Amino acid sequence: SVEPCVSKRHSTRRDVLKAASAATLGTTLSALAAADAAAPRLIPDPLDGTDGFKVEREQARSVFPQSVASGGPTPSGVLLWTRLDRDAYSEGTTLGVEVAESEAFENTAYRGEVPAEQVGPDRDYTATVDVDGELSADSRYAYRFVYDGAASEVGWCRTLPKPGASPDSLSLAVASCNHYLHGYFGAFARIAEEDVDFLVHLGDFIYEEGGDGVGDRSLNLPTGNEKAHGLADFRYLYRRYRSDELLQRALRNHTLIHTWDDHEIVGDRWWDYDADAPATEKHPRGDDPEFMRQLYVEGIRAYTEYVPVRAKYEPSGKELAPDAIRENFQLYRSFEFGDLADLFVTDERLYRSTPPGADEKTVAVPVETAVDNPGRTMLGKDQRRWLRQGLTDSDARWKLWGNEVLAAAFRFLEDGRITVNADAWDGYRTERERVLSGLADADAENVVALTGDMHSYLAGYLLTNYELTADESGEREEKGDGDGERVGVEFMAPAVSSDNLVASGQLPETGTDTLVAALRAENPHVEWFDSSHWGYAVVDVTREDLTYSAYAVDRSADAADASKRLL
Repeated sequence: SVEPCVSKRHSTRRDVLKAASAATLGTTLSALAAADAAAPRLIPDPLDGTDGFKVEREQARSVFPQSVASGGPTPSGVLLWTRLDRDAYSEGTTLGVEVAESEAFENTAYRGEVPAEQVGPDRDYTATVDVDGELSADSRYAYRFVYDGAASEVGWCRTLPKPGASPDSLSLAVASCNHYLHGYFGAFARIAEEDVDFLVHLGDFIYEEGGDGVGDRSLNLPTGNEKAHGLADFRYLYRRYRSDELLQRALRNHTLIHTWDDHEIVGDRWWDYDADAPATEKHPRGDDPEFMRQLYVEGIRAYTEYVPVRAKYEPSGKELAPDAIRENFQLYRSFEFGDLADLFVTDERLYRSTPPGADEKTVAVPVETAVDNPGRTMLGKDQRRWLRQGLTDSDARWKLWGNEVLAAAFRFLEDGRITVNADAWDGYRTERERVLSGLADADAENVVALTGDMHSYLAGYLLTNYELTADESGEREEKGDGDGERVGVEFMAPAVSSDNLVASGQLPETGTDTLVAALRAENPHVEWFDSSHWGYAVVDVTREDLTYSAYAVDRSADAADASKRLL
């Protein structure tokens, strides 16, 4: 098993350097590719006592076409990310990084350089620089990169509070599912304007597809395939997505906390434990174990190059062994916001077993199919133990769960039969009951799941169990009081741009209110549901209250001022 990765402050810079050379994400690229490749997380050489960089700001867009971003916050630092333009790259030139209290960079908190040999084509000209151990807790900083005299645009990053601190509030923007071909990213521009502490993205940061999209949106994968087939395709997709100015605004203004869902590699993916390999029905080679293992290796490599995420990695020889992916790459981790809130971010794709309905190549399955094979797992043994222990042992006022797919039951009435989404927790009901019943047994209070994936808004209750049994006619049976006791609440963030249930034809454009009412009647634990809009959510946390605000933003406008309203 692998130990959970918890964001903690390193006591000295020597500890930081020691950690960087140990079995962490700092060695990911050397394990994912050739042994002489640069590591994704770079430790810059400090430049204390210098007069600063001489910079030319007018070249920011041409030298740094994907702008800048930050992620992986700790109480003493963050990960800072950028990418150089291929034509601007000059072999032998170092990459400078500067962090300051203001965008004038007069009062510098940190200044350093990444050695030239660690920046270049081996990592697609990206750089993820770790300044953990250099910054003050619970602080906001301006940062920029400098390359050959050219300065990037200025980004803003934030560190976590000190362990044991008692902050009065926490504010999170929550987003998911930004399909480049389905619409524009006005929601990200609106997120950039929000006065929040962090941006939590719950997956589908990219989609593995090429083709024609709305307006001027089109993607032509280098391999010529419709679905990503390797590293070149994944890198191309990240470059195109990260070139979107509206997405860049959000990533410049807020430090990112990210977990993947399925489309960062391929849709509706799981782990085939019999073949010991990933599998999916959504890729033409999804049933080829050798191909799928290699697709994961290359998808993880591109992910660690382009997303600043402080994951844990255990290297295995010269390369990431395709048959040891689950043991070597760990994305689940937690974040402490003093004693106000703990955030547990799970990985619900790397360990999940084959879902019900896979043989029929569908995720909408009858309830009797969903309740078969109670041994299915979404989290895997080690992560399940980590999540249950974390949620029940936490002394924080609020326990937040960064949860990719819907945890609450969601029953559809289809042609007189009750069906559920087997790709969500309804396909893994026994494990869901183990996790949620554990909260009740431990009297855990103030548990809130923050969820993405379904391209919809939802507010509902987490229950110890949800009755999914059906009688012979297919109607759901009520047993005693029906569903179980409440142990928390769940708030779903909508898609930024991906087709929702109305746009995808699963709900009609007319009569939606009537159908939503029918859905709620079948799911009385759901207080509010909307799948007619796109946007994001904001979660504001205080000592006494947690408030979820759902915003709709027009996905048809490629503009920073795309219309926005509170739903």
